[in-house]
Amino acid sequence: MDFYFLLFLAGLIGGLISGLLGVGGGIVYIVILPIAFQFIGIPYEEIAQFTIANSLFGTFFAGLFATYNHFKHGEFFPKQILIISFSSIIAGLLSLHFIVNTPFYSKEVFNIVVIFLLGAMLFSTLFNAKKQANFVETTNRTKRLMSFTGLSAGLTASLTGLGGGIIIIPFLNQGFKMGVKKAKAISLGVITITSLAMVIFNLFQTPMQSIEVTHTGYILFQVTIPLIIGTLLTARWGVRLSRKMKASAVSYLFSAFIILVIIKKLIELL
Repeated sequence: MDFYFLLFLAGLIGGLISGLLGVGGGIVYIVILPIAFQFIGIPYEEIAQFTIANSLFGTFFAGLFATYNHFKHGEFFPKQILIISFSSIIAGLLSLHFIVNTPFYSKEVFNIVVIFLLGAMLFSTLFNAKKQANFVETTNRTKRLMSFTGLSAGLTASLTGLGGGIIIIPFLNQGFKMGVKKAKAISLGVITITSLAMVIFNLFQTPMQSIEVTHTGYILFQVTIPLIIGTLLTARWGVRLSRKMKASAVSYLFSAFIILVIIKKLIELL
């Protein structure tokens, strides 16, 4: 009972963060899921693969519900979402097939990649947080640069299970001079579509090790359902809260969560 309650609690926090920051709930899921998989006996050699697959499953629902709330308030940008999602899906699926779902991608490699990417995003976020108060949005964007954003986001999502928002929001905000709240809404839409594509892919994969617990591909519904229930209960509150917060405050809060995850992953490596 305590095990499932912790998963439910992680879902509550993940949903709130998804709606508030626009990065999906993966930043919470990748912390709690490895613990859950060790508890139920998933082979150590495939902890990374199961963590990424199930984090993306939870991230899909977090992104979907938060995107729906943005849609109801007219904060929906289908053109940008579709352009970025197309290249994101391609990069994500290729990465899953040739890199992630292979013996090479161990838990140690997974943690190193997560730390490196989060460290880069932390630097970018803190560097630009003070600029948000005087930020002026422009409309100078190209499909080519949006496609590059999608490629980077899809690769990040597949390698980390974070959903890609940690790439999309800084890219749109600083590279495209787009307001952070609009960037967040677009990020959630891309996360929803990209995560769904990768979840479907992982449902039809065969784990490299023999798994005794019930599973469908790399997805364990008995683990993700408590996460998803918690996520659906809080995602809309995160969206509401984000409308009341300054963009700079959102950036600093995002940075705080990044630091916590980096510390956790460094502890696992050591």
